[in-house]
Amino acid sequence: MRRAVVTRFGPADEAVGVEDYTPRPPGEGEVQVRMAAAAVNPSDLVTIAGAYPSRTPLPHIPGFEGVGRVCAVGPGVQGLREGERVLPIGGPGAWQQVKTAEARWCFRTLPELTDEQAALAYINPLTAVRMVQAYAQGSPRPAAAVNAAASAIGGMLGRLLHGRGVRPVALVRGDAARPAVSGPEWAGAVSTDRPGWERDLERLTGGGPDVAYDAVGGDEGARLARTLLPGGRLVHYGLLSGLPLPGDLARSRPDVRIVLFRLRDWVHAAPRAQVQEALYEAGRLVLDGTAASKVQAAYPLDRVREAVVAAQERGGRGKVLLLP
Repeated sequence: MRRAVVTRFGPADEAVGVEDYTPRPPGEGEVQVRMAAAAVNPSDLVTIAGAYPSRTPLPHIPGFEGVGRVCAVGPGVQGLREGERVLPIGGPGAWQQVKTAEARWCFRTLPELTDEQAALAYINPLTAVRMVQAYAQGSPRPAAAVNAAASAIGGMLGRLLHGRGVRPVALVRGDAARPAVSGPEWAGAVSTDRPGWERDLERLTGGGPDVAYDAVGGDEGARLARTLLPGGRLVHYGLLSGLPLPGDLARSRPDVRIVLFRLRDWVHAAPRAQVQEALYEAGRLVLDGTAASKVQAAYPLDRVREAVVAAQERGGRGKVLLLP
């Protein structure tokens, strides 16, 4: 069998390689999953780069999202059988041909989804759903802003917010007139490359957003937070800049609530039945297009370095898949 492996932290296109391995047989409460498709996500790339060294032991098998079929069942497993299609979540390891995982972290996916859709029906859709449900409420028609809005999850946030009667403003780097942020769900688009973009955002939101979704962090995330209305919320869920929010942000805007959202925290705390139903809901939103992802390319596992290079390209071209 073949798998991707990281033995040192660094740029993903340099640090990730491919090796032969023998899958570990499933132990008590475990199953083996023959992976059919796996996503290449920003969370994979920043982990490979070393953003979270304290919780990423080496060697590291990347891949937080993918779909496959149970091919072996260990002792003590109930409710799963060979041949069932599952999402093995709860940890990395999707970038390999066979993943041995705890059965309690393997969740069924809707049969109507293709493998391509199912491989992209967890992290982005469920993150977007949970963040909109939790934070896009309060005032009757809150103003919202979404940075990295041309990304797959940015588009999902825009559509979900619009479905709740909110028309958010899209923040992008580069051309603000690109098709990815020109849909009817957006109240407008602003390029953060433009000096004084904060004034454009405040104009489009009528004085500033009530809630802002930040996937970037660093200086851009801090500048976004400072546009918020008094009592507003910055929902910080990504680190595309590779830099954390500045430590003095809370002091400069003590009236703003900074929420650090990690899907992993909710998934590990919620009852299994609740997670399963949330995944079904996310799958239904994928099917109706609200949480669908455009796929720009799919690569075999042995071309993993090409896959991560493609995934790092900006411009909203779509997601990249690995086909183990």
